[in-house]
Amino acid sequence: MLNNMFFKHTSLNGWYLFALVTVVVTIAVLLQMLLLDMADPANVSAMIQFSVRCSVPLLYLAFVASSLIVLMRNEGSRWLLRNRRFIGLSYAAAMGWQLVFILWMVFGHPDYYANEVYAFSDIAVQLPGYLLLFAMTITSFQPGRALLSSKQWKILHRGAIYFLWATVWSTYWYELYYYDDIQPIDYIFYWAGFAAWAIRALAWRKQNHLQESLAYG
Repeated sequence: MLNNMFFKHTSLNGWYLFALVTVVVTIAVLLQMLLLDMADPANVSAMIQFSVRCSVPLLYLAFVASSLIVLMRNEGSRWLLRNRRFIGLSYAAAMGWQLVFILWMVFGHPDYYANEVYAFSDIAVQLPGYLLLFAMTITSFQPGRALLSSKQWKILHRGAIYFLWATVWSTYWYELYYYDDIQPIDYIFYWAGFAAWAIRALAWRKQNHLQESLAYG
């Protein structure tokens, strides 16, 4: 009963949830900025990483929402699926902070960006990621969704969420295997991303098994 009341509380659903998460992320980013000298380009670079860390859990939650309910149907998984759209939009809003700091770096510290940060491989991944995230955001609202057929919408959102997950997870995989300055959070996000993929794989297997059982009686 208490769980049911908790997950159905107004502030934890719909646009209220989006506002709550976005405000919390914004406060976290602003507080972190107050601790740093933002005139130092190295700290601007650190804020790029910090803003991504604030957004990663939201991506993973959106990624598993439709699969978790297949494996365990309870109030928590129902809440997650019901709010998948708003968690996804919260992720987009959180990633907006990363874009702010990237632009801050590019236009505020172009020499530091060119010599210390720039990597073509990063741009080759980040740019499609931002374009897909923008497309997902636009088509999460009715005017944008009306531009696509139901099949096109599913292809866009399914393909984009896999691309975004793969981009984030492979980044942490690369850090763990090729960098020496590894933080505990890197391990957490690596294994959380792997777990998110495993949940989707298990849900897919369960659904296929059920379909085969129905097909063969």
